[in-house]
Amino acid sequence: MEKTLIYHYTSLSHLIEIFRVGKVLTSQTEKMLKVKKPGLWFSTNSKWEHSAFKRFNDGKKEFDLNTPEEFEKYIGCARLVTNLNSLFVTFAKYKHKSKVNPLLWDKMAEIGKSKGADPTEWYATFSPISINNLDIEVYENGEWYNLKKEGGEFDSDLFNRNLEKTFVFKQGKEMEEKMLKEQQANQPIAVKKDNESNAPIEEKVVEKEVAEEKVVVKEVAEEKVVKKEVVEEKVVEKEFAEEKVVEKEFAEEKVVEEKVVEEKKTKSKGLFSKVKSFFSKK
Repeated sequence: MEKTLIYHYTSLSHLIEIFRVGKVLTSQTEKMLKVKKPGLWFSTNSKWEHSAFKRFNDGKKEFDLNTPEEFEKYIGCARLVTNLNSLFVTFAKYKHKSKVNPLLWDKMAEIGKSKGADPTEWYATFSPISINNLDIEVYENGEWYNLKKEGGEFDSDLFNRNLEKTFVFKQGKEMEEKMLKEQQANQPIAVKKDNESNAPIEEKVVEKEVAEEKVVVKEVAEEKVVKKEVVEEKVVEKEFAEEKVVEKEFAEEKVVEEKVVEEKKTKSKGLFSKVKSFFSKK
């Protein structure tokens, strides 16, 4: 049985978004219109689907892009291709499957026909489709060209040259250049005075940091000297205290010698001192 190809027509600018997401999503318009099961639409028309028109504003006026040539000029023209299978339903069955409002369904057909489309060529699926499962074609000078090469790689030259010739790309480029010029014009021009040093600002900052570091080192050194003096003072006080203890023991020894010899037992009392250490937290 011969396979039937179906096509989803879009712009190059939207194709970039599809690449970013990695899949083609169901209709955002139908979601906004509160359709319970929005569709992802394809057509069996291999030349062009007239219901795929886009409303466009070039900054001066608003108008419809109705043909692949108009797409090519303003936003680029591309289409995604796959085989018709059981996942797709006709426009007539879509009315019941999607639970769309009958008035909206009638309006879709009416608008499509007014543009020259045939609703019997329309097929919808209700799930996104991965970009890896679709062939991609770009419209250039009246012909459709496959964006995927035989090895599976993308033809970047085909894509870029068609994107760069579009109105939206050129307009975006002009706006970017204009903004860049305005930014450069608004940047203040530094005027160097005669008495200013030629040394870079960064070097001065480094010198300042080095000077501050020296001050810190000096303060640390002075702090160490103070600590040393305190320690030495404590040593002197300790030696002085020990000297007093010796003198006291010598005096007590004399008193003992003067006591009666007959006294055989003497009572001695030991004195124990407790040392406490204090640790300062940094």
